[in-house]
Amino acid sequence: MSPLALLLTVKILLTLPLIGLFGFATNARLNNLTGQWGQEPLIYRLYAVALSALLVGYLGALFAVLDLQVPWGMLWVGLVSNAGAALMIVTWSCHPRLRRSAWAFGTIAAGLVIALIFPAQAISPVFG
Repeated sequence: MSPLALLLTVKILLTLPLIGLFGFATNARLNNLTGQWGQEPLIYRLYAVALSALLVGYLGALFAVLDLQVPWGMLWVGLVSNAGAALMIVTWSCHPRLRRSAWAFGTIAAGLVIALIFPAQAISPVFG
């Protein structure tokens, strides 16, 4: 498995439970987890749909990497998504759980930057 395939696999596995959480958890539970407030869960459900769209892209990128192709478009989409999330959380959130999640988003963004700089190495199998 290549470094990029491993990164995409981790991202997919981290995104799946978030889709379930934001798609189906109660509004009160989500408000508590995110430090937000409000009575309408629509924004959380829309976030679950956006995550689902990203998941489809990450799956397509994983298949491309396994076929030894560089998924340029999805690398950029993932970079904007993860770096943007990390920056937004660090800049505007005081909620401790969200602040910790910025590290995960930032780490994935850093991995995608490395893949953009060294694409041949990113898709080259390391194990097996």
